[in-house]
Amino acid sequence: MSNIITFFLFWNILYFAAIYLKNYEKEEVKNLRLTASMNEVELNNLRAQMNPHFIFNALNSIRALVDENPVLAKKSITQMSHILRNTLSSGKRKFIPVDEEMKVVSDYLELEKIRYEERLNYEYNIDPSLSGIMIPPLMIQTLVENAIKHGISHLPSGGRVKVEVVRISSDKMRIGVINTGEYKSDRSLREESSGIGLANSRKRLQLLFGEKANLEIFNREGEVVCNVTLPLNQEYDKHEDVNSR
Repeated sequence: MSNIITFFLFWNILYFAAIYLKNYEKEEVKNLRLTASMNEVELNNLRAQMNPHFIFNALNSIRALVDENPVLAKKSITQMSHILRNTLSSGKRKFIPVDEEMKVVSDYLELEKIRYEERLNYEYNIDPSLSGIMIPPLMIQTLVENAIKHGISHLPSGGRVKVEVVRISSDKMRIGVINTGEYKSDRSLREESSGIGLANSRKRLQLLFGEKANLEIFNREGEVVCNVTLPLNQEYDKHEDVNSR
């Protein structure tokens, strides 16, 4: 009789343990879905913060030309329209190809070149094999804008901005934006408190890639180096809108 009771209790324990584990898994799935939903909302908020910031600085560039040189102002407005069109078309996507992002960067630098003239020089080092790799939209443009706003614009003689997109291993790539100047940590703290720039970029990387991506900034021989390391993953290499999945 005692063996029957023991056997009955044993199977009851297994049964309730199985029910508990099943309910636990359901709750975990709910929590993961909730977290993913919250991350999506936060990511959209970060993208919404970025566009006005970008537009504001570009319009300032145009405003500086209106009275001095209307012809150049008209040309810069055309460039601005290209930038806005590309920005709006990528606004609903989590990822865009590197070559599409570089078109925005090129338009932006040409616009700023009109404003800064000989004070701004720039160059590119883009690995052709990475042109179709998918990256967060406006990621490079934001770093370039940061380099000009907090670097070149403060130098009376101006300087250089270099944009690099290179492969560093079989499963990693690096986006580098190097500018003449000096990085000061106290200024970066003020920048991060505004919720844009480097803080924005870091948050986007965390939401999209977790620990697989990182952003670092440091001084190197009279230049400020900002490097973003991203995973090379087949999921991000496809030319498709991630939101449609």
